Amino acid sequence: MRTLIPLLILTAACGEMKKVTDAGPDTSCGFDCAAQARFGLVQNRCFEYSSDPTTKADPPTLGAWVRTLTTLEGGVQVIPVEYRTGGQILAIDNFAIKNGDLWLMRRQFIQDGQSVTYKTGSAITGVKWFSSGSTAGENAGTDAEAFVVGSNGMGTTTATSYQVSTSMPSVSELKTPLQNYSDGVKVLVGETPDHGSDTRRIWVPDTGFTLISSAFSITGGSALPYVLQRIREPGTADGGPEGCSLGSP
Repeated sequence: MRTLIPLLILTAACGEMKKVTDAGPDTSCGFDCAAQARFGLVQNRCFEYSSDPTTKADPPTLGAWVRTLTTLEGGVQVIPVEYRTGGQILAIDNFAIKNGDLWLMRRQFIQDGQSVTYKTGSAITGVKWFSSGSTAGENAGTDAEAFVVGSNGMGTTTATSYQVSTSMPSVSELKTPLQNYSDGVKVLVGETPDHGSDTRRIWVPDTGFTLISSAFSITGGSALPYVLQRIREPGTADGGPEGCSLGSP
């Protein structure tokens, strides 16, 4: 009996040692560091774009500035991305990452003085864009309620169907003033009824969006293509002191 008890204790201890606890994603840089890097949502990173697919603009035509983690109503955590020109904010996308997937929770159209938030009932649930492992030939659909707040501060709710498809970009779509990329994913968005969705984006994994085609207006309009020319962190020694969209090529 004296021999059996130590053996039981040792067996139990070994069993405890074999248990592996899943710590989940690294949240030290937001809410999922690996997924953020995959999508290009690194906090304080600035993507600057030219309207010319081969020539850098000085100053940049557009800046997309990834801001710090913030919280919307209901405790929904998001990372805002400000789209700027000449230092002025055109629009803000509020993104979340759920289980490695990129979701758009709210889009604010600063020029229009309006915003659209994607909800289910009273909860902000968002619409899915794509996953960190997405490739060409995928389709994602999300049915949600678009809660639109107008310039008068009044809100209306409309059922909306949000569709995202991915395809292989052409060689010319992978060419930018910064560099020519060898692979990427073309992202096409369709929304019914539409609430200012982008017509096209080119996503290069572990870099971000190298092409954005958008009118940055809730009413739509002419979607202009912006092509990546520089990536930097404003306020750092290498990134320079200028705000996003105010830097030099």
